[in-house]
Amino acid sequence: MHARPLKRPCNVILHLALLCLLAGRAGGVTLEEQLRAVLEPKPEPGAKCGAVVVDLQTGNTILDVNGAEALVPASNAKVFSLAAAIDILGPTFEFRTVLATRGNDLIVVGDGDPSIADPEGAGKPDDPVAAVFDGWVARLREKGLEVIAGDLVIDESIFEPARDHPQWPKEDIGRAYAAPPGALNLYENTVQFTILPAKKAGELVKWSVYPANGLVEVRNKCKTVTRGKNAPVLYRPRPTFEYQLSGSCTAETKSSLAVSDPGLFFADVLRSHLAKRGIRIEGKIRRERVRDDRGELPPDCAVILVHTTPLADVAARVGKDSQNLFAEALLKRTGYAFALAAGEANPRGSWATGRAAVEDFLKRAGVEENDVVPADASGLSRVNRSSARAMVRVLTHMHKHPGFPLFARSLAVAGRDGTLKRRMKDVPGLVCAKTGYIGGVRTLSGYVETPDRRMYAFSVLFNGFKKASKPFSKMQDRFCDVLAKSKPEPADKP
Repeated sequence: MHARPLKRPCNVILHLALLCLLAGRAGGVTLEEQLRAVLEPKPEPGAKCGAVVVDLQTGNTILDVNGAEALVPASNAKVFSLAAAIDILGPTFEFRTVLATRGNDLIVVGDGDPSIADPEGAGKPDDPVAAVFDGWVARLREKGLEVIAGDLVIDESIFEPARDHPQWPKEDIGRAYAAPPGALNLYENTVQFTILPAKKAGELVKWSVYPANGLVEVRNKCKTVTRGKNAPVLYRPRPTFEYQLSGSCTAETKSSLAVSDPGLFFADVLRSHLAKRGIRIEGKIRRERVRDDRGELPPDCAVILVHTTPLADVAARVGKDSQNLFAEALLKRTGYAFALAAGEANPRGSWATGRAAVEDFLKRAGVEENDVVPADASGLSRVNRSSARAMVRVLTHMHKHPGFPLFARSLAVAGRDGTLKRRMKDVPGLVCAKTGYIGGVRTLSGYVETPDRRMYAFSVLFNGFKKASKPFSKMQDRFCDVLAKSKPEPADKP
């Protein structure tokens, strides 16, 4: 969406005049007055705003504008799932994906790790699949396992079978940003298509897919053209591995879409990669519950390796990069731990157990009942609700939490990284926060630190606008700028 220029010269003049008038009062302009002046008037009169600021040194509420109103948080919903995960799983938690053998079978036991072959992982490897699976190949060869006489068995029992969230908009299903979470995940549960024009106009384009697998089928109706717009159209009409390619193509194009079955995708790519490296699996791919209700493997399983990923790596992708799959997988993994601790007979990570875990955490954090309605972790669902007051309550709670260092490090830093890398460059490093955006919603919640080391927790939620979102993000930036440059006031607010 392209932002329109902000054409409000009269409002800007009135805004400055108001600040000058306030400055003439005894004692000068209070921080609350400065913040209120930033929020008024809104770029669209019909837009809703909820904003709260708390001084973390004193506990005083500096600002509360419609702080109790429940609004759609968009990706600010990740604040709740991230905080709950750190609280319930613990800051030192590691995802553990197990490769084992049992008889003639090769077994992979999933733990919900969303980061395997992450294309945005450390170093951004050219071949993320090889970066992970070549290590698996080496361990298999060390064990003399160059031919697997049995099957490739995948155990996904830690999570529920459901993949696409029932409340996600239909138009999002199949998009890369709405990839479904699984117990086994690979390459963000997406396939990247490279589309190339043929040598002659009118001929069907050529295409290739990464990661290499034997599942993807493409119904190709896209033709090569020499003039006009480069406009290949790729979509997945059904929850299968069949994709449709249409439109026209003048130059190389890359496009990614979600896979419908993460576990099968993981297994097929693994099998293809092993075959490429000279390790053959003679049997088929099949699903089986191998471990017991406590997550333990039976004694007849021989562990080949355990692939581990620290919670910190996943948390950074959730908070800094707003990666939806990582958020949903983390929510379900938290739900599994919560159900296991509660003594459920057949604990599963699910959206239901994940919500229960978040709700339990929110209650312990002091959030009032019904102030937050958690539907998913990513914020794609418009059923999610939160007040700015509840958001700041969680931020305040986490500031005192043993897991605060991890929580704070997981948020985007203004002018430095993540979704705030290009924002608030005049106060770099002083704001760490979670951004949020879906149609008609722009949200920002996190922490602001002043040069003299005072810290504020804040939340600014905008809902209900019809036009461009950029004017609202600019208001959020000015809001944080005022906080970052604020001076201590003469006396604490009562």
